[in-house]
Amino acid sequence: MAVTTVTGVVDTEARLADEKVVDMDPDIAMLDVDTNQFMTMLSKLPSRAASQVKVNWLEDQYFPSYTTLAVSVSASDTTISVATDTGVYFRAHDIVQLGATGEKVEVTSISADVLTVTRSIGGVAAASSQSGTDVLILGNASGQGADTGTLKATKRVLGYNYTQIQRDPFGFTGTDAEIELYGADDPEREAAKKRIEHKGHLEKLCWVGARDFTSGSPSSTGYMGGITEFLSTNVFTAYGAISSLSAFDAKVQQVFQHGTQDKVIFAAPTPARALSNQLATNWVRATPDETKYGAKVSAFVNGAYGQAIPVIVKREWGIQGTSGKSLGGALFILDMQYLKRRPMRNRDTRLLPNRQGNGQDQVVFDYLTEQSLEVKNEAAHGAFFGITG
Repeated sequence: MAVTTVTGVVDTEARLADEKVVDMDPDIAMLDVDTNQFMTMLSKLPSRAASQVKVNWLEDQYFPSYTTLAVSVSASDTTISVATDTGVYFRAHDIVQLGATGEKVEVTSISADVLTVTRSIGGVAAASSQSGTDVLILGNASGQGADTGTLKATKRVLGYNYTQIQRDPFGFTGTDAEIELYGADDPEREAAKKRIEHKGHLEKLCWVGARDFTSGSPSSTGYMGGITEFLSTNVFTAYGAISSLSAFDAKVQQVFQHGTQDKVIFAAPTPARALSNQLATNWVRATPDETKYGAKVSAFVNGAYGQAIPVIVKREWGIQGTSGKSLGGALFILDMQYLKRRPMRNRDTRLLPNRQGNGQDQVVFDYLTEQSLEVKNEAAHGAFFGITG
């Protein structure tokens, strides 16, 4: 071995690079944290294992008693046209109130969406009513000795979704799995990362997944429909700026018309900021040296029902745009009582080891979940898209 000498004081640069112990923080800093709150909440709600790739549920409602006028009526008209496909709500001898005037009329016969009526039952005189006026069924007046009349009931509706297999594999060579590294061993560290990534994929599918199934034995594929696949009644697109809190609150009232009070708002950063900005006129500087400005909305109280709705900000949606159905401008109001996770039995989230092939000098793992999602009574939920500020 050749002799290498150093004259004078030895400084750090005289040391061999491989001789130095690296000053390494054992904690590895992740750019983002786990923001998959929806999956966290779903996992804490009651769930039921799926036993087939197609999961089904039944929905029902009380018999409808409300519609609107499709055509304006005069004081002398004896027929009333109601909104399309709502004539089936009525029976002969129903007592109906016209909301604009308070006039009560009695239905004598029904033909599709046209009602033949006797006007001015009670003390309110017949008067004209405009198209769009409320029509409310109060009850049915049966004469003495009369038969039962027309029998009517609501029909149950079938809801369904499919289970989807989500997989997130990762692996290393046999050697790489054994070398010593700073922080946790690489398989352990990567498993922790993949667990969050896997959860994130499941959450995104829960929001905007597409419901479908392709039959191709032995490789048939199920696609789980997300929230947006089911909502239709309370969907507000191209909303724009929340310039009027009153107008926004009116739409929230519409969402609260059905379902339970157990609702939660999930909002992208832009809609969340827009709600916070509604408090701008209420900012107060309590003392001259006050240095805190701004407002944070943690709950929204609907003026009609007085219910405080928790607001959860979906920070990861902030990287998306606000146009169309992009989640960057989205705000959802979900009734948590009508949502249920449906993991396939014995195939809920798990980390599968030793997935490498025979003879391969590798260590391969696979996060696997097969699940579906129940979204019941879509009219109890709401979605706003395109909120720009």
